Amino acid sequence: MNRIEPPKWMEGTLKSLLHDRQRESVSGDLYEEFCEEQVPRLGATRARLWYLGQVLSFVPQRLTFLLNLVCFFTLSSGTWLGMMDLRLRHPGYAGRELIAGLIVGQAAVTLAALHLRGPRWLRILALAGCAAIVWLALHALLLTLRGADFEGYILLISLGLLAQALLTVLILPGLHRQVARQA
Repeated sequence: MNRIEPPKWMEGTLKSLLHDRQRESVSGDLYEEFCEEQVPRLGATRARLWYLGQVLSFVPQRLTFLLNLVCFFTLSSGTWLGMMDLRLRHPGYAGRELIAGLIVGQAAVTLAALHLRGPRWLRILALAGCAAIVWLALHALLLTLRGADFEGYILLISLGLLAQALLTVLILPGLHRQVARQA
């Protein structure tokens, strides 16, 4: 009888996501649990799905640094936008101040949720805010691409906001599992 093993690409992905000091112990433990517990209990297909879920649970810790960078970029960009609007006071600047405040606030909430890792309500607030910044980013992106005056900085900030939302959705839901794993 052939032994059912996790797909090699999943094992390779898992090992690439783990730090050197964890690589052998964690991958070995998951391999053993897959073969000895999950396959007999779930069957081959569902056990492979279980293993994939375990592999994906390690993705957030590898992307956390990138989310920090993107949040710093959007926080800085929102601050810059707000300061420029306050300085120039072109018509409609009050509305743009609200937008700059939303950008800064969302970056700050996301960073707080990322680093505090405890309060569930903070993660929920950061995840809910993703909808607002996605809408804002897409709206600004379309206006920039369709408009007569191309504003490159708006394009960059919009792309940063979209990256922040995507990374937030990928990382924050898995933080409670990382905290539980470390406890």
